[in-house]
Amino acid sequence: MAITGKSCLQHYHYQSERTAYRQVINTIFTVLPILPVLTIIVLLSACNKPDKYQFDTSRGAVETYSLKEWKEVNDTVYKFLVGDSAFIKYHNEANDYLFIHDSIRKELFRLSETWRYGYDDVLSIKEQTCTYKDDKELADAVRAATPFFASLDSTGASVCDKASILKRYRFFLATTLRQGINSRDDMLRFIKEEDYMFRTFLRHLYEMDDEPLADISQNTEAICRNIFIASREGRIPSKEAVVYMSMRTVRRLLQNSAECVENINRLEMKGKSQGNAYLWMIIQPFVSIDPFLLATMTPQERSRFEYIVTQLPKSRRFADTFDINLKALNYLLPQQLLKIYVLSI
Repeated sequence: MAITGKSCLQHYHYQSERTAYRQVINTIFTVLPILPVLTIIVLLSACNKPDKYQFDTSRGAVETYSLKEWKEVNDTVYKFLVGDSAFIKYHNEANDYLFIHDSIRKELFRLSETWRYGYDDVLSIKEQTCTYKDDKELADAVRAATPFFASLDSTGASVCDKASILKRYRFFLATTLRQGINSRDDMLRFIKEEDYMFRTFLRHLYEMDDEPLADISQNTEAICRNIFIASREGRIPSKEAVVYMSMRTVRRLLQNSAECVENINRLEMKGKSQGNAYLWMIIQPFVSIDPFLLATMTPQERSRFEYIVTQLPKSRRFADTFDINLKALNYLLPQQLLKIYVLSI
């Protein structure tokens, strides 16, 4: 299977779903009464197996889509339907397809009332429903890139103060922007040096609550954009650009979350804004690591994710920052994280 990123349907959202998504985020940070959400059962355990289903007609494809293995056949059904002119010319099959897809998601929400999930369930469910789980080409590419990422921790973070790392970080990004990313070696050099800077930056994360950091974010985004432009122009192999940059993203999300977990367990938050920022950074891997990013996660990063998963249920300070009982938070927040995930599929 070619590495193509998210399936088409993952970009399809109704306006009501976007509203629901915003409500979920608001609920997480304001700790309003949290609605129970889905029970993900065995019908979601299968993944992409493109050779298992073959269709003779669009009607047959739509009927197959109503099976319990809907998550497994979703991409296959959609690809078949859009390749059939009837799907475009006549709207019956298209309407039935979208109706069934929406109905199943609503049913998943309805089934939630008698089940309590943990943070480990969120990770497990996302892994079991990952549409790239059996993508051999992607797995081979990740395996080839893993030694590079494993080597990054061989260089410890720098021992310096907040002002020094910010000055060095800004100089590094400005220099990289000026020189450009013009080859695979340039990309790997950037990832390696940025990782060193970022790990050093995280050592001072608690001190950064009043620091303007927009320029660091903007320059980082510009460099990443230039890497993909170089890939599109053939200066960097496109598959390597996608895989390496995805693995970099996963690593940064988990590094950031793990550091926040450690900080929030041993340090008092300076105010509500810092507490909210920490809450978002801690849960961001659960929200932002989509199926493609999940499939690029190395064993090392999987262990880091497990560390976060095991620390949150016993973190009294994490619950105090939410101003909610720890026992209640340990099932209410995972339910909300699963709700966000359901809205994305």
